[in-house]
Amino acid sequence: MRKDYTVDEAIRDNKKLAEQAATTGRLFHEQTGGSHPGWLGFINAFVVGDPLKLQNQSCSAVLFLDVTTGKKSKRTFAFAFGAAHLSLQANAFERNFGLKVALNSVARANLKNVDVATLDATSFQKRVQASRKSDLGGFGIDVERDLFRLAGGVPTDTDFANSLAGRDALTLNARISPATIADKCRKALQLFEAQDYKKDYAFIDQITPVREVDITEALDDLIYNEVQLLLADQPSDLHLTIPEVIDPEQSHEIGFFGVGFRSGSKRAYGELTIEDYIHELKNGRPAELTSIQDIKASHEIRVVIDGQGQRPNRRKVYDCMVFETMHKGSTYVLFAGDWYCVDNNFYRSVEADFQKILSNKPLVAKTKALNERELIKELDADPDLLLLDQVKVSPASATGANIEPCDFLSRDKAFIHLKDGHGSDPISHLWNQGVVSAESFVRDATFRNEMRTKALKRQRETKKKGFENVLPDGRQKKPTTSEYRIVYGIMRHAYKSSKKLGLPFFSKVSLRSATQRLELMGYTVEVHLIEKQHA
Repeated sequence: MRKDYTVDEAIRDNKKLAEQAATTGRLFHEQTGGSHPGWLGFINAFVVGDPLKLQNQSCSAVLFLDVTTGKKSKRTFAFAFGAAHLSLQANAFERNFGLKVALNSVARANLKNVDVATLDATSFQKRVQASRKSDLGGFGIDVERDLFRLAGGVPTDTDFANSLAGRDALTLNARISPATIADKCRKALQLFEAQDYKKDYAFIDQITPVREVDITEALDDLIYNEVQLLLADQPSDLHLTIPEVIDPEQSHEIGFFGVGFRSGSKRAYGELTIEDYIHELKNGRPAELTSIQDIKASHEIRVVIDGQGQRPNRRKVYDCMVFETMHKGSTYVLFAGDWYCVDNNFYRSVEADFQKILSNKPLVAKTKALNERELIKELDADPDLLLLDQVKVSPASATGANIEPCDFLSRDKAFIHLKDGHGSDPISHLWNQGVVSAESFVRDATFRNEMRTKALKRQRETKKKGFENVLPDGRQKKPTTSEYRIVYGIMRHAYKSSKKLGLPFFSKVSLRSATQRLELMGYTVEVHLIEKQHA
């Protein structure tokens, strides 16, 4: 348990667990009564004769033990049996206790299973299990983007356990008795406090999800304060970004719903911005907002058709909020509805790498284009840019892959990929488009030749000249990638507080991974931020 929690605070206030006198520590238990399983009615429809009278029963217990450590201080451990863990307050326990014990005791070559979550516009969670002890490198972990959620394997000290696994809780495979349980706790605490994991697993400290309720509540209060600042026409760097793709077959016009907004027919917006969100609140009943809970519970964006919001096409506004802040000396990021604590050194490293590829001479400094389609039309007037938007090319090994090489090919050998940073697609999808196209261009002659053929056709259609010198004509085996640039052009509104253009932190993390892949292939990478002016 955390030092600042008591046993009584660690139990959920549901009155289900009864306390039983114990020789040491505190013991709670529960015996549930019988209840029919939900599927019984379905099964009984097939029964001949009297219906089955099946019942579910369960029991659980949790034992809290105070263990004296070498410093003559006490720490409390909870041992949960059955479903008792569901009756415990997760906030009362040390975050990543089991994970750190596992990583401090299991060598990287002795891992057997890991759970990871990939931080992107849509978070992907996966479990990878090995049939025998395996090295970390065999699990396919991206140490910059993947959060370790759980790890398990065979510890170096098999006297401590034959095998173990942990996240917040720790699970041991070991012989144990009431007489030895305190020693196991002391050893586990020693492993939790050790720093051995930093040799092979230091990356787990780069980004950690915040699960302490007291911290998330304090951070959420900051978000509410930022909304109040915006309502008072004060600057704020709170932004909105749709965390996942909206169905391209659906309308992209959205409206705002919930406490404080006007009732009736809704105004539809073509993009999601914090300015429009605040504008709608101001024109509604903003005084009805009393706390962040009103925003989290009721504020939604929905696809709007004829003034009416479509319930199947909706997202919580809170899940779209992006905010970065310092709190008590640590960097926190709100992303896709979750708070993350980012190691300050890692944060600075990501920012430094982003600044290296950020161009101070963007394709256009400012645009009045409302979306990516309008920006493409604007740039198409440049004689040094050849429009390849919606041109589809397939490598020899993937007929029908229909890869778009780029939106524009420049006369100075740049593959330009564009994205509306406030549109319906997450920014990070753009990085992968650039990588896939660049990789196909360098390794596949069929892709290069077909791209050249279609580019020259576009050149004739647009009556532009000279682009036949930009792409290889098939006589050389491979192009010299160092001659080419991969340019990502992103339309963004400037942050209100800093008046500068920028990207969300996790978009920069995924960009760094894509940049490393492109640079390994020999390309130069540039990011061009284009200020999107309000209509």
